[in-house]
Amino acid sequence: MNLILGHNQFIGISHISEEKSIEKEKKFSDVKNIYDTVETAARLGYKEMIVETHPRMLDFLDYYKKNKTFDIDFYLQVPYVQGYIQKMNEKGLSGLVMEIIKRGGLSTATSLALKNVVNFAKKDYSSMATSALRLEYTPFKDIKIKGILLHNVLTDLLLSLQMQEIFVKYIDYVEDKLRVKPGFITLNFQMFKNNFEKWGISSPLVMTPINPFGYDMNPSQNAVETCIRQYNGEIIAMNVLGGGAASVNKAGSYLKSFNKIKSCAVGASSEKHLQELVKAFL
Repeated sequence: MNLILGHNQFIGISHISEEKSIEKEKKFSDVKNIYDTVETAARLGYKEMIVETHPRMLDFLDYYKKNKTFDIDFYLQVPYVQGYIQKMNEKGLSGLVMEIIKRGGLSTATSLALKNVVNFAKKDYSSMATSALRLEYTPFKDIKIKGILLHNVLTDLLLSLQMQEIFVKYIDYVEDKLRVKPGFITLNFQMFKNNFEKWGISSPLVMTPINPFGYDMNPSQNAVETCIRQYNGEIIAMNVLGGGAASVNKAGSYLKSFNKIKSCAVGASSEKHLQELVKAFL
């Protein structure tokens, strides 16, 4: 099985405890510690890594390009949801939209009055979305991006709203303009699979929780297991340890029971844990 190094630990996110989050936040505030951990992972056989436009990941990317003592490919998770929320809290919706327009290089930016920005976004949400996507992708255009994964917050919201057109435009834009494989993250694999089949969209790359205890496997573990066996596209398993509830060996055995699953995303912050995951999953 192909192991993909996750990035949550590097930005201080832990599903186990607040104490662990603080510990990781402190350790990985130094970008060299991120680099050293990824370098160790690459040496142990991890070939890919998930990143996003979190400031710490951008610092890592700069450090990686300057030093580059190892090779690794990347999956880009978009958008950086926390960053957009923070910007909206600081500047309001109008300020956030205006920043996306300006940074995205839309020719209309200079002609827009601030009071009309939100109305513009509502009328031309497609241009806004592609501008934001281009903005997220720009820092990574000169490294090997294997796929762009739409964050589950947006994927599942758009699924619930039955926004077929948005999914089609996203896939077309990523394939045709960015020339990268489009993918999605979802916490409801059954809803994702059923809608894409209904819409006649070929099964795309998808990342979804798969673990022995059914953690975040919606609408149920049995339903997701059935969908895994029926799905024709590429699946990346995530949340494979069930938020820390499953042992590494139990999670590895469970994933290996599905022939369709060739890759899984795992988070680790020490060489010992990286080695344990290699032993259990490879």
